[in-house]
Amino acid sequence: MINNNNEIVSFDPSTQKEIWRGKIFNDKQLCEVVKTAKVTQNKFELLGFEKRKEIIQRFAQLAKEDTDELAGVISEENGKPFWEAKTEVNALTTKVQATVDAYAERAATKLKDMPGGGKTSVTRFRPHGVMVVLGPYNFPMSMPNSHIMPALYAGNAVIFKPSERTPKSAEYYVSLWQRAGMPEGVLQIVYGNEETGISLVSNAEVNGVLFIGSRQAGEAISKTIAHDTGKICVLEMGGNSPLIIWDYNDVRSAIHIAIQSAYISTGQRCSAARRIIVNRRISDNFVPALVSAISNIIVGKPFDTNPVPFMGPLIDQRAVKQFISDYEELLKNGAKAIIPTQILSNIGENFVKPSLIDVTGIEISDKEIFGPLLQLHFADDLEQAITIANATKFGLAAGIVTQNRENYELFFRKTKAGIINWNQPLTGATTIAPFGGVKASGNNRSAGYLSVDYCSYPCASIEDERAAIPETLSPGLKY
Repeated sequence: MINNNNEIVSFDPSTQKEIWRGKIFNDKQLCEVVKTAKVTQNKFELLGFEKRKEIIQRFAQLAKEDTDELAGVISEENGKPFWEAKTEVNALTTKVQATVDAYAERAATKLKDMPGGGKTSVTRFRPHGVMVVLGPYNFPMSMPNSHIMPALYAGNAVIFKPSERTPKSAEYYVSLWQRAGMPEGVLQIVYGNEETGISLVSNAEVNGVLFIGSRQAGEAISKTIAHDTGKICVLEMGGNSPLIIWDYNDVRSAIHIAIQSAYISTGQRCSAARRIIVNRRISDNFVPALVSAISNIIVGKPFDTNPVPFMGPLIDQRAVKQFISDYEELLKNGAKAIIPTQILSNIGENFVKPSLIDVTGIEISDKEIFGPLLQLHFADDLEQAITIANATKFGLAAGIVTQNRENYELFFRKTKAGIINWNQPLTGATTIAPFGGVKASGNNRSAGYLSVDYCSYPCASIEDERAAIPETLSPGLKY
């Protein structure tokens, strides 16, 4: 949160105790940061890929060695269970090889002989220069890293502004890069709120903006820099993702996919299933099993061991109030609570009960409800189910559970999303594939394997070791 002294204060969402405090950067400081980044970037580019790879590999090794400490910082500040925080730390290390492989595949220097002899067409990939990365609070290390690591490997300088809700995690993350030997000034961190971010991306010396967060914030960034056509703008802005449960061999497998899709990270994942569309013919078997599974989800503090929780708290009171408001709006519009939500004040004020609500046949807002709430629709046929699934302006993730490949292929053809899964949770992502959405979820510049496509640009050259005049001059010329 921001206090009256222009400070950011971070609190443990489980206990609401203060864990970090720091000053918001002013405009003068931001200008100095950008100036430093511009100067150091030139030297960093000349360092070359091999030297930069050595730094990245040392970073990954340090992250592996410090896994428990890093995960502890994430759990303390974000609230996710310790076991889950460790999976986030692991993503920092697996990103390395994927980054190196992506550049080798998509951005290697290419030479081709040209007709006539002597001349060579050369395509090289160059860094843009100074890149601003604006990170989210739900994955305070791994999601910014999905931009930062490939940007650094390409030879860019990076200015990282983390979410004001998770500055401590970001500070620790940047310190790893410094310990790994990152040259001073190449990766800098700044602290601030939304206005700080807007001021930073508006700087004329910034060459690119890499953003992960809400639709509202992404639109504000896009409008701010719309006049600057030379600025790379990469936006990942969440979703209202559907999961169709159509048929299955094993109800437990279908339940697992639904729970992992909707409730992991307390529903605070951009790719989480917000809507579940169930074949009415199997609903008498599936829905009671789903209700039982949701009711048995263990909610607790991140370091609890007996029992170990699946879900922790929402990030803060602002998030809790928004979540409860969105839930109550659905009820006012005619939705029926199958598993009502409530604040679990016996654990803490930021803990909420995972809930399930029937919204079949009612008009609801197409919005991303960021929390553990699953909206249930019943469908009489697959075409109807697909129509319901596609009734959203977002396009991040979508999935179907079915034994029939033809059902999946029909769903795939008729669905527009950046991630479309078959018999798998929506929330799983891999570093060897693209990550990101279409439509209102983003601008098609995926944050996964294809990050090379926006962290560098192709530069085409025609090269000849000597200057020579052609044997035949163009008409009208005489030398």
